Amino acid sequence: MYKLVSFRDSEIFGRVAEVEFSLIREGSYAYLLGDFNAFNEGSFRMEQEGKNWKIKIALPEGVWHYAFSIDGKFVLDPDNPERRVYTRKGYKFHREVNVARIVKSDDLVFHTPSLLYLYEIFGRVHVLLRTQKGVIKGATFLGEKHVPMRKKASDELFDYFEVIVEGGDKRLNYSFEVLTMEGAKFEYGQFKARPFSIEFPTWVIDRVFYQIMPDKFARSRKIQGIAYPKDKYWGGDLIGIKEKIDHLVNLGINAIYLTPIFSSLTYHGYDIVDYFHVARRLGGDRAFVDLLSELKRFDIKVILDGVFHHTSFFHPYFQDVVRKGENSSFKNFYRIIKFPVVSKEFLQILHSKSSWEEKYKKIKSLGWNYESFFSVWIMPRLNHDNPKVREFIKNVILFWTNKGVDGFRMDVAHGVPPEVWKEVREALPKEKYLIGEVMDDARLWLFDKFHGVMNYRLYDAILRFFGYEEITAEEFLNELELLSSYYGPAEYLMYNFLDNHDVERFLDIVGDKRKYVCALVFLMTYKGIPSLFYGDEIGLRGINLQGMESSRAPMLWNEEEWDQRILEITKTLVKIRKNNKALLFGNFVPVKFKRKFMVYKREHMGERTIVAINYSNSRVKELGITIPEYSGVIINEDKVKLIKY
Repeated sequence: MYKLVSFRDSEIFGRVAEVEFSLIREGSYAYLLGDFNAFNEGSFRMEQEGKNWKIKIALPEGVWHYAFSIDGKFVLDPDNPERRVYTRKGYKFHREVNVARIVKSDDLVFHTPSLLYLYEIFGRVHVLLRTQKGVIKGATFLGEKHVPMRKKASDELFDYFEVIVEGGDKRLNYSFEVLTMEGAKFEYGQFKARPFSIEFPTWVIDRVFYQIMPDKFARSRKIQGIAYPKDKYWGGDLIGIKEKIDHLVNLGINAIYLTPIFSSLTYHGYDIVDYFHVARRLGGDRAFVDLLSELKRFDIKVILDGVFHHTSFFHPYFQDVVRKGENSSFKNFYRIIKFPVVSKEFLQILHSKSSWEEKYKKIKSLGWNYESFFSVWIMPRLNHDNPKVREFIKNVILFWTNKGVDGFRMDVAHGVPPEVWKEVREALPKEKYLIGEVMDDARLWLFDKFHGVMNYRLYDAILRFFGYEEITAEEFLNELELLSSYYGPAEYLMYNFLDNHDVERFLDIVGDKRKYVCALVFLMTYKGIPSLFYGDEIGLRGINLQGMESSRAPMLWNEEEWDQRILEITKTLVKIRKNNKALLFGNFVPVKFKRKFMVYKREHMGERTIVAINYSNSRVKELGITIPEYSGVIINEDKVKLIKY
């Protein structure tokens, strides 16, 4: 069950509720799951209290979806009858869950000076007013000037009104005039406050990222070998990336995100054996130093993938636990259920001469006595309650940032307690960029934890509009503006994408290059930090591969196999993005969103760029021009650029 314990003020969310979740105790361990952690184990571990599992967490007001995990098994709350099927296409989640309604019911309107209700970004002051859904017709901001507020977005419980005013970081004296649906007016507040702001590494704003899986990108030499359990190394390495820097420079990207480069047994590297050394198959430490030096010569920033939800089974610390059991000094470094952590039969199979594929099948049937990532034995889960684990994470990060790395992307960030990332952020030099893999609502992971996250909520909206065409432009706009209401200034620091190593290639999803280009126009002209996944720029497909491998096809280096039109369009959009202050810093102003057509402005310090995207099979007359089917138009300083495959 869940119950509201109390409400308290929050400098970030205005107000949060302390919510207690509990269920009858069964099994050896339990976790709270929800859209606040992408229904992932690891982050919100429940404690034993009498006959129950319990946990208290602070949640912003709104409708939240949740369930529990007991010994790795998905369990619904038997004491809460409110259930629904919850779907997120971005991470392929679709199942029945419980609903928690977190709201202080006596508020018709709500505002308090806090980060999401009064903030300054790039010289603009944003003021937000939240109201009960459907009861307020309009509102006016009463400050030095009286300014009508725009209804920005709606969610299940609330409407959000916004106004942008002058003021910078000076103290404001203001209130609101509110008009009800019945025509009654009343004044709300008198507030005196200085707008809130966030600290972030300013270099990220004009960056376009390019994500590389080193094994799949470029070979400098032929590597033979088979990775665990059955996947072959393709043979890409860091030397190969260095040899292809000209391609990256010509493309125009100026930041790279590398998936794990550290010693591991898999081609993808998400099972790390040694966090302080680069895998020899990728060229080793020397190759990374050389690559980093060469990239910096072209002002290309580099962030690395940090895997701190789990380690490899073969990490020395876990191997010590395997050998010594309860006598291991690292027994509290991991989430151990009981000792021994694996059986003698397990070890016999592991060390046999059988193929990795045969070992994998046999071991999986045996089970093991420790928590692991997605029930994969090779990835034992770290115990983040242990201060030594947190210190280890900080030491690894500082080791690499001291070597010149510009930041980290944290893997399975939603599976690690948020307070861990707060500690990491506090230890990190301020010029380093920290983002997390958070596959759903990211509010609990932003502001004082990550600068931004991989923007899966935005990706979900992009999929639903551009990918599967199941929502209208009007509904798409509401999703965009709702995210803006939830994330506030952090929205400009989000890592936005159409593709990455965990999702299908967007071009494969839409199956139409014209549609892909329309989505790319949106990505490159919207708020946040846009990114490309290796091969996007040449129309790389993965349609003949299965599962996650569909996005991980090796890069093609035979230019005759490239889609030169997609390459040309990508270069054009990257150049436009980097050289347009309105696109980098500007506010987002919706002009027209109707059915399959959208027009919006980006505005900053008197500079304005207009973007129109026609996602239909008919021509549209708008802005004094005819916009062809499945195309985008970017207008800046009266220069019209048509983007069409």
